Amino acid sequence: MTQLSSLTRYLLILIPAIASMYLESYSSNGMYVFLILLFIWIAELRRTIFSRSAWMLLLEIGFSGWLSYHYDGILFITFYSTLLSYVTTVNSHIRYYFVSIHLIVLNISLHSQPNSYYLIANLIFMSLTLLLLQMLQTEQNKEEVELLYDRLRRQHYELDEARIQLMDYARKVENIAQTDERNRISRDIHDDLGHKLIRLKMMMEASLQILPTQQTKGVDMLMSVRDQLTESMELLRSTVRRLKPDEETLQTYSLERLIEGLTADKGISIEVEIQGMPYVLYPSLEFILYRNAQEAITNAIRHGSATQVLIQLTYESKQITMCISNNGKLPTERNVNGLGVSGMEERSKLIGGQLIVSIEDQFTVTTVLPTFRQIEST
Repeated sequence: MTQLSSLTRYLLILIPAIASMYLESYSSNGMYVFLILLFIWIAELRRTIFSRSAWMLLLEIGFSGWLSYHYDGILFITFYSTLLSYVTTVNSHIRYYFVSIHLIVLNISLHSQPNSYYLIANLIFMSLTLLLLQMLQTEQNKEEVELLYDRLRRQHYELDEARIQLMDYARKVENIAQTDERNRISRDIHDDLGHKLIRLKMMMEASLQILPTQQTKGVDMLMSVRDQLTESMELLRSTVRRLKPDEETLQTYSLERLIEGLTADKGISIEVEIQGMPYVLYPSLEFILYRNAQEAITNAIRHGSATQVLIQLTYESKQITMCISNNGKLPTERNVNGLGVSGMEERSKLIGGQLIVSIEDQFTVTTVLPTFRQIEST
């Protein structure tokens, strides 16, 4: 791009310089060629060494005006070569001062030219200036858009990283909670049941030793062992009962309970199809599936007057997919992202999932969630 701009700049000097030699008669063509080469040398100095020098720019503008003033022809075109070199590069605070000076010098240099030259030269100058400024604005807008895109992409990566960290933290919290509960149960068994069993073992060994000689005392000790074994069994049962939550807790966010409630209250037919081998999900995944199913079925009844709902659950190794479709009326508008759908989408994206809404044949809401199987420690 820079090479093309430099080529255009020098062509705007050479072409009018050569054409003017055929349009005008000069007393000394050698001096004319020398001055043109001098002008090119000044332009080259500005491009390579004095690119930021305001005095060199004024020198080039003045020298271009002097050439056009004394040699006439179409040398006023050289003004456009200089215009290309600074309009898009100099500071915006002084750009318009140079443009104004440039325009004044251009009109002075056309003192002996026909009026049509004035009109054409000024029209080209103003049009080229506006075009260059518009190109500059477009380039700046492009850079701003690219910076904004880079910033958004960086924030997207940061959000992804934060989401992954949040998911990892949730898994660790759940694992820690399970580990703490197992440790508590292990301590209970060791401190209570373990000590009772050791004591009972010692009592049985003692009863076996004295039973041949002191039968009455040995039988009493065995009966005491029996009674304490009964107490130990009750302790074991109570510990096992604490391991298993009550049915109310287990079914808080179960799809079966949701289906039963909606079927009883709304009189709607809900069918469930399961594909793949079901496995235990983390509570966070169960909660999202439950809420999304609840919202999808409620919307089907409220907005679509549906009477039949099909829930398809697909268990895969790394994800679970819940597809809910109904026989209700399809929405007239293509945009169906209301508060309910937006909430389902936000819940799904929170753990790296996605929500897909389709309104082709039936209104279908598909929730796809990444799964992390709970591994039971041996």
